[in-house]
Amino acid sequence: MRRLFVLTLVLLLGLAGTAGAAALRKAPLFMLDDVNGNAVKLSTYIGEKVVVLDFWAVGCAPCLVVMPHMEEMWREYKGDGLKVIGISEDLPRNVSAVKAKAREIGVSYTIVLDKNAAALTAYQGADAGIPFIVVIDYDGNIYQTFRRIQPGDEEKVETAIREALGLE
Repeated sequence: MRRLFVLTLVLLLGLAGTAGAAALRKAPLFMLDDVNGNAVKLSTYIGEKVVVLDFWAVGCAPCLVVMPHMEEMWREYKGDGLKVIGISEDLPRNVSAVKAKAREIGVSYTIVLDKNAAALTAYQGADAGIPFIVVIDYDGNIYQTFRRIQPGDEEKVETAIREALGLE
């Protein structure tokens, strides 16, 4: 009897662990101002788009290397349902530098300001770092994250985007 109880407990714990591993985390919703002062709500795109969040800052050299690749992906897949939102971790008083850097790089996707790093912390916790990319599926689940992404990791990001869009 005891053996049956232990076997049942082990099986149940194993199944619970499997179910937990398959669970997806909902993306924390936010409303942030873009560089022109317009409110941008993540919830606007849930159910309609695959969303990529690109957390960056003007003084982050790896971020600035990744951004042109994000622009290419935005242009390539926006017709397939992709929305890219660049989330600047610069201080709000540096909005002119953010605008200038985005223009210099040739970014045409939406850029918002993450005052006090609230969105970054919601996605990464206390050990937040940039560059950081989040791919969110149509249902608002975090499909994949790329923490402290380095130049050369763009292919992995593009594969995740294509998978989330249903193109792979």
